[in-house]
Amino acid sequence: MMSLLIIVAALFAAGLFIELVSAASAPLGYQDETGFHFGREHTDSVDPRESENPS
Repeated sequence: MMSLLIIVAALFAAGLFIELVSAASAPLGYQDETGFHFGREHTDSVDPRESENPS
């Protein structure tokens, strides 16, 4: 029973490690209806926080 618990814990740890490495190496970009694009999304609108009064 203890062996099964250790095996399950090792598989969980390996899966967590693989997921963290994959997330760290994922490309930065965005996805829309035409597919995946690298970089930031190009928008013509101004962020409302940029035009607010800072006080």
